[in-house]
Amino acid sequence: MAEMPNATATAQLFQRMIDNVAGGVWKAGEEIPSERALMSEFSASRLTIREALSMLRGLGVLDVSHGRRTRVRQVPSETFSKLLPLMLACGGQQTFEQVFEVRLALEVQSAALAAERRSDLQLQRLAALVEEFRELKLARRPEANQSDFGFHVEIARASGNPLFPTLLESLTAFVIFAQHESCRNDTQRIQRAIVSHEAIFDAIYDCDANRARAEMEAHLRYSMTRQIQDFDEEDIAEPRHLHEPLRT
Repeated sequence: MAEMPNATATAQLFQRMIDNVAGGVWKAGEEIPSERALMSEFSASRLTIREALSMLRGLGVLDVSHGRRTRVRQVPSETFSKLLPLMLACGGQQTFEQVFEVRLALEVQSAALAAERRSDLQLQRLAALVEEFRELKLARRPEANQSDFGFHVEIARASGNPLFPTLLESLTAFVIFAQHESCRNDTQRIQRAIVSHEAIFDAIYDCDANRARAEMEAHLRYSMTRQIQDFDEEDIAEPRHLHEPLRT
């Protein structure tokens, strides 16, 4: 049986690492110590170290680039004030699963309401975000993650309930991290994400609340499989409408 992390130990280690960042021990732009060095420094197991680092990545504190050591990012103070209580309440992968449950409840309903309540101006904004996301994602541009999140927030705004975008924006760092991990180095997943955005937009365009709800749920569940489950991805052919223009 795989070793399970101790939630209390992980939370305490996470707090010590946060203190290193806040106190300037780990400076923005600099590499953090190796995993082995961290295990020695904090007298912690490898799994506990990895769980704490996962929490820091989810919060947007650490930047992990392919072929490079992990570096500390410059993080706005408001990010900590919004997400730190949540991060301390649980740990690592469990946190992402809980955030996913919140997103599922929040975004599936907001998509349905957006289909019923969206204005023409909001529809135009959504169309522009779908096009922008497609271009950035196919070009493998890092800005695609922000465009992706912007699309989801705009749908929440189109719901007509101001609490939906407010709650979603409080999860910004988690959502963007999950979006990045979902499609990282995977052409098939990139195509699937693009098509999913188009399908959600089409349902909102058609004022079809049931379809918007179903498309959003399918999109979220598929995008989170890389974090939550470990299984082979289904074979997905490139949809024929991938490069067709959006209806506006």
